[in-house]
Amino acid sequence: MQFADKRHATDEVLERYAMGRLAEPALAEFEEHLLVCESCQDRLAREDTIRQGVRDGAAALKQPRAVVQWRWPKLAWASGLVTVGLLVCAGSTWQFLRRPTAPPAVILLKTTRGAENSSLAAAPAGTPLILVLDLTDLQQFSEYTLEIVDGGGRPAFQSTGSPQNNRLQATLTRGLAAGAYFVRVYTPARELLREYALTVRG
Repeated sequence: MQFADKRHATDEVLERYAMGRLAEPALAEFEEHLLVCESCQDRLAREDTIRQGVRDGAAALKQPRAVVQWRWPKLAWASGLVTVGLLVCAGSTWQFLRRPTAPPAVILLKTTRGAENSSLAAAPAGTPLILVLDLTDLQQFSEYTLEIVDGGGRPAFQSTGSPQNNRLQATLTRGLAAGAYFVRVYTPARELLREYALTVRG
């Protein structure tokens, strides 16, 4: 029989003995050694503990799990909640679609005396807007940048567009909140060309 350090059995011998696969004459020699060697006794006990744990784990995995008894009611309950949620969303969407939408207000922004003075335009709050900017006397470009800022200079809207008939048009589908605004037109190089005043009334 093989011993690890000429005093104790090797791991292979311990494993074969634990599995009942150690044959004679090695079996008799090992059992004789095992009677007097506490170290090999401890190692064999650990080997048996490990193998028993593996067997217990395998047996537990083979046992059927009682999943159907509680999972199906939860699934049905969740499906019911989803159905109710979808019905609520559908109802809200239908009510929103039935709500009459206000037509957009068309606001013409034009200057009265040169580039620095513009007429004061007014628009309703919370209503879609179509802004039409008069570009008379401005340098001509194929595209302009339009920016709307509030009275504090905070950006509220920005877009780019090409002019038609010396006018630039921008559509604000959500409109603007009540307050004072400035509508600015820039060159493609971001140079300010003109500023229009716009009042939005609630």
